[in-house]
Amino acid sequence: MTVIPDLKTLYEIDDSLWLEETIELLKNKRYEALDLDNLIEELEDLGNEKRFRVASFLQQIIRHCLLLQFCTREREYNQAHWQA
Repeated sequence: MTVIPDLKTLYEIDDSLWLEETIELLKNKRYEALDLDNLIEELEDLGNEKRFRVASFLQQIIRHCLLLQFCTREREYNQAHWQA
């Protein structure tokens, strides 16, 4: 583990390295050294990203269900894809 005196600065410079350092701190139970502000922000962003992905998949499912129901000319060609 690289010793970085200020994780907040590292976050601004190299967020990938910041993540590696944060994981190492968590594994070693060095909670006092964590950059909690940026860790909380990253966890919130992760949650938002997952919600966005779920919403996107739901939109795709609804779109394909509507296509199956109303697009009769293209149904024979695309039906297997839409059902999948």
